[in-house]
Amino acid sequence: MKRLFLLFSLFILTLHSWSQSPIDKALKQYNTGIIPYVTTSIAVQWQQKDSAVFLDTRALEEYKVSHIQGARFVGYHEFDDEKIKSLKLEQSTPIVVYCSIGVRSEQIGIKLKQLGYKNIFNLYGGIFLWYNQRNPIVDSDEKPTRAIHGYDKKWAQYIENGLPTF
Repeated sequence: MKRLFLLFSLFILTLHSWSQSPIDKALKQYNTGIIPYVTTSIAVQWQQKDSAVFLDTRALEEYKVSHIQGARFVGYHEFDDEKIKSLKLEQSTPIVVYCSIGVRSEQIGIKLKQLGYKNIFNLYGGIFLWYNQRNPIVDSDEKPTRAIHGYDKKWAQYIENGLPTF
């Protein structure tokens, strides 16, 4: 079943890659693909069923502006093994890592893999594509928001709906 799901995800990703959006191009340039991607549509289903843990790998200031509901902050520069161990996750737990578009989250996914976690997925297009596809995000009080941290002007160009904050 897991193999069928993985093959289906890869098929969807292949179809998606033909479109060559700016996010697609950036991910091909900066990522290795060591951590398999999960599409936003599948990630939304996992979130709704509470069948995966979402880890936000951005800076704390980005997370405070907005994040995917239920996501836990682990950070990028702030990431440490003890923080992950304190979450008390089973090593087989499905984990979705995300950042702005999926570059920093791949690096954190690699670190999680080195810690022995086996079911790690990188959210394709990160919170920007999640937001662009009009999926909900929440602020630091867990209330719906349309604000999104753009990281910087270079990366903020990938936000299509609304104005990013800095």
